[in-house]
Amino acid sequence: MYPTLEHGSIVFVWKGGFAISAKFFGTELLYTDPNIQKLDLVLFVSQEDELVVKRVIGLPGEFYSIESGRVLIDSKELLENYLPKGTYTSEPSTSVFLNRHHSPFLAMDKQGRIPPGYYLLLGDNRQYSTDSRSFGLVPVEKIKGKVVFYF
Repeated sequence: MYPTLEHGSIVFVWKGGFAISAKFFGTELLYTDPNIQKLDLVLFVSQEDELVVKRVIGLPGEFYSIESGRVLIDSKELLENYLPKGTYTSEPSTSVFLNRHHSPFLAMDKQGRIPPGYYLLLGDNRQYSTDSRSFGLVPVEKIKGKVVFYF
């Protein structure tokens, strides 16, 4: 997430309204009602079961497109002032997508509509970031909280 976060940065995460999984009377219960906004930093569980921070770029129902190094949401270029000048966003590569059995992540193309319950997450260090372009669209139940403060 460089330059926003550097190695060793400390983040405070708000977990209210995010996925809580618990067993009651032998039945799995999943509660989730998050207030996720575009450009929020979120903490989620990756396919490798690691906690990762990425930026929300696309919300459920939005149409995304990555072309000529730019990100477009609903046909409008996304203004990304937090990125260093001249940052190029490469297109997704399905060959890098970690296709695992029963994975809740959805592979993405260079354009498409984000289905309900999924988010497009990208890192700020686009050249070196492993993000939705490689692991796919992230289901809401994998998002564990929103970064509210960092240093």
